[in-house]
Amino acid sequence: PASQRDVLYLSVIRKIPALTENDPETWIVCNFSVDHDSAPLNNRCVRAKINVAMICQTLVSPPEGNQEISRDNILCKITYVANVNPGGWAPASVLRAVAKREYPKFLKRFTSYVQEKTAGKPILF
Repeated sequence: PASQRDVLYLSVIRKIPALTENDPETWIVCNFSVDHDSAPLNNRCVRAKINVAMICQTLVSPPEGNQEISRDNILCKITYVANVNPGGWAPASVLRAVAKREYPKFLKRFTSYVQEKTAGKPILF
């Protein structure tokens, strides 16, 4: 059986202002591993290391004519990059299988979360 993993990381979120009114609004979320005296390594776990970035841009296609804008006119472009070192040793085939299973689950959960949080709410600019 594989050892349990833990991860200690810092998360930072930043809004990148658009250079022109035609440029999309951009948000960047970065998560990266850190060491901290108040969270020492646990002997029962192997400490994994991560560097993760998610870049989100809101793209708006104006509606035709005098129609009001709707969520159908809004698209969120997401770029997700992750570098994960699970620490210790694990067969590459196991790591690939976990990534192949977990990444689609993450995308589905994230999409559902956003849809639930925005359903029936006004569009904010």
